[in-house]
Amino acid sequence: MTGSTGIVVADRDRDVILVEGADSGTFLHSQLAADILVVPVGAGAHSLLLEPTGHVAALVRVVRRDETVWTMDVESGHGAAVIERLARFILRAKVTMTPVEWRVRGWRGSGARAAVGAVAGRADPGWGSPDEIDVVAAAEDLARIAIDATPTEPAHLDVLRVDARWPAFGVDLLAGDVPATSGILGAAVSFTKGCYPGQELVERMDSRGSQAPVHLRVFPRDGLAVGTRIVDDGRDVGTVTSVGATLAIARVARGTRVGQPIAPDTNRP
Repeated sequence: MTGSTGIVVADRDRDVILVEGADSGTFLHSQLAADILVVPVGAGAHSLLLEPTGHVAALVRVVRRDETVWTMDVESGHGAAVIERLARFILRAKVTMTPVEWRVRGWRGSGARAAVGAVAGRADPGWGSPDEIDVVAAAEDLARIAIDATPTEPAHLDVLRVDARWPAFGVDLLAGDVPATSGILGAAVSFTKGCYPGQELVERMDSRGSQAPVHLRVFPRDGLAVGTRIVDDGRDVGTVTSVGATLAIARVARGTRVGQPIAPDTNRP
């Protein structure tokens, strides 16, 4: 159906992992950099998943479906690596992680959040816009959400992601990066929760004001394309990794003066 509301809809290209068990919440909380236990049922949060060395393993989103059932979703192709990384630390915890053929459907446009309503699997896309909402659910559950919306391509939603200054894992933010590269520590890391793998590097760099050797910067689109080289004072300092309608995201070297931080506030909340 072609919508008349100005809302567009598409399925995002993401892997979904179902996390269940009596210890599911405490286990995820112990492994992820964000404060997971404060997430209420029916809501979600983004978090960095780090290696014990402190380097980035993934940027994930968790959604709490009930007290002992969660989902995690991550860019397509990275779900298996997330499960492998977490499985190393399950030990005796009562938790199972299963890749599922669920979808991440995104609605974008004025009134989208209100139109979707309080359905199971509802999740913020990451950047907090009142006009954007995702739902992580099985196909049959998504089919019950009847909204007047215009189908669009997943690439359209990705353009909106870039213009909202949000990085994609495996594209802008890479496995092996230091957390400060992400530019979104305020949204994906808690500086007040207890211990988690990789915390030492995060805290040390934050306390010392250390800059990442590579970090993400935002530039006006102005004809930039993926792969365009970024030049600062005659020096080749980086590469464009994502483009939107008005902005582009690039990975650039430490000390680069051109462009803007990917997020206005890259520090603790």
